[in-house]
Amino acid sequence: MKRVWIFATSCLFLVPAVASAQVAWEVPSLMRPGAPSGLSLFLVEPHPGDELGALAIWRNAAAPVGLGFRGGIAEEPGGDAAGLVGLDISGALNSPSSSGEPQVIWWTGAGLSFGSEVVASFPLGLSLGWIGTDDGVSFMPNVGGHVVLDVASGPGDDVDIDGVVDLGFDVGFDSGFMVRFGASVGDRDALAVGVRLPR
Repeated sequence: MKRVWIFATSCLFLVPAVASAQVAWEVPSLMRPGAPSGLSLFLVEPHPGDELGALAIWRNAAAPVGLGFRGGIAEEPGGDAAGLVGLDISGALNSPSSSGEPQVIWWTGAGLSFGSEVVASFPLGLSLGWIGTDDGVSFMPNVGGHVVLDVASGPGDDVDIDGVVDLGFDVGFDSGFMVRFGASVGDRDALAVGVRLPR
């Protein structure tokens, strides 16, 4: 598993940058072992662009079980509104023997970003995360990376591959409320902050 992880993360820095200016649906990935079930709402600074957008994620079960669905709206670099939709699926690569041991999951998905053009994106990634608990508060950092295949339809039709490093940190409470942070760096820079609502 260690060799797979080293190979996948090394590939992130060997792929070309994407040519599309359409907002990307899968960054920040917000994928980690135990990514929570239920509804999470975020403010995002999408890629590309410096404007704010809104994102909602729904999971029927905590990752790596079940599917995750996301939808949102953001502003393109040209100032027009853009929509995004996507879904993800994931699986475990190890089974931690204790609560403090890191877990690794793989994830993939498919989604569309649509505005001045339409881009279909297909990511494949890994995420490594931990869970620590203190006085009823859970701390859940994660790090990972993914590559994504983009198929753009519109002016300058193109097929490209991007590489991204994913970072995240969730803080959960006994009530089920959770504060969530996510960032992506590399070929796609994006930032998100939000909450997971109690079920």
